[in-house]
Amino acid sequence: MQGVAWPSTCKFSRSHRQHLISTKWDQMQRQLHAARLARPIPATARADTVPVWETLVIVNSLPEGSQGPEEQQELLDTLWSLQYRTPGACCASAGPVVKSASRDSNAAARAAVYYRFSSQVQAERFVAGPVFAEAKARLLGTGNVSLALWKVLVPNDMEALFKRGPAFEAGVDLVLVMQPASPQQPPAMDAIVELMGRLQRTALAANSLQVSCGVDVMSLDPRYMWMARFPQEDCAQRFLRSPAVAELATGMDVGTAGSATSEPSRSGALALTSLALIEIGAVKQSRQSL
Repeated sequence: MQGVAWPSTCKFSRSHRQHLISTKWDQMQRQLHAARLARPIPATARADTVPVWETLVIVNSLPEGSQGPEEQQELLDTLWSLQYRTPGACCASAGPVVKSASRDSNAAARAAVYYRFSSQVQAERFVAGPVFAEAKARLLGTGNVSLALWKVLVPNDMEALFKRGPAFEAGVDLVLVMQPASPQQPPAMDAIVELMGRLQRTALAANSLQVSCGVDVMSLDPRYMWMARFPQEDCAQRFLRSPAVAELATGMDVGTAGSATSEPSRSGALALTSLALIEIGAVKQSRQSL
C-alpha cells in the first residue's frame, strides 16, 4: 500500500462516488451475505444488512531507533484504544503483520490497526482529526504509514456488526489491495463485481468469518480493498493458494505456487498490488467485549 498524505479534508473523485453508489456492488454484497446466512446463526440475527465504513492503517516502517517489540506493542495498544475517544467507532483490532507481499519492493508492512465506523463522516473526522494526528506524531514521527477507507455492507447482527464473541477474539485478518490490471483500459463494473464475488465465495470455503470489500476513497487512483477474517492462519494460507488469488497475483511472489516476475497480468479486470496477513489478539484489550 502506498503512503498517503494526511489531509485536513477528504476529496473524492466523481468516478469513486459512482462506484460507491453502484447498485450492482451493493446487490453483490447482499447476495453473498444471504449465502452466508444459510449457515447456523444466532436466533437474534436478521437477514438484512447495514452500511459501515472500514478504516485501515498500515504501518510500513517505524522511525529509526524504535523498532523493538515494546515500542511496537505500545504503538498497537495506543492506536487500538483510540476507538474509545472517537464517536461512531463500532470496533477495532490491531496486530503485527506476519506476512506481506507487494509489487513495490520498497514496501514492507510491519503492523496494522483497523477501525469500523458507523458513518463516512465519522470515519473521515477520525483520520483528519486531532486525536489520530497526535497519536501518529507521538508514536510514529517520520514513520511511513498507509491509510485506506471503504464502505461495506455487513449483516445487521450484533456479533457480526461489532465483531463480538469467541469467534472474533483471535485469528488473522487478510488484506488484499487491487488496482486495474490495465490503467489504459478501466475494467467494467460487471467484471469487478464478478471477481469480488468469486473471492468471497472462495473465502467462505476456507472458513472465513467475515469478508468486506470496497473502493478505497482515500486513494487518488482507482484502488479496491478486500479484507477477510479467518479463524486460523492455515485457513488464510489455504485461501491464498486458491486459483482465484493465483489469477490476481500473476507476476507477483506471494509465497504460493506461481509466478514471481515483476509485471502483473493484463488479462484480468484487476491485479493484486499488495497483501498483508495481520495477527489478531496481540492487543490484550481486544480480547474483551466492547
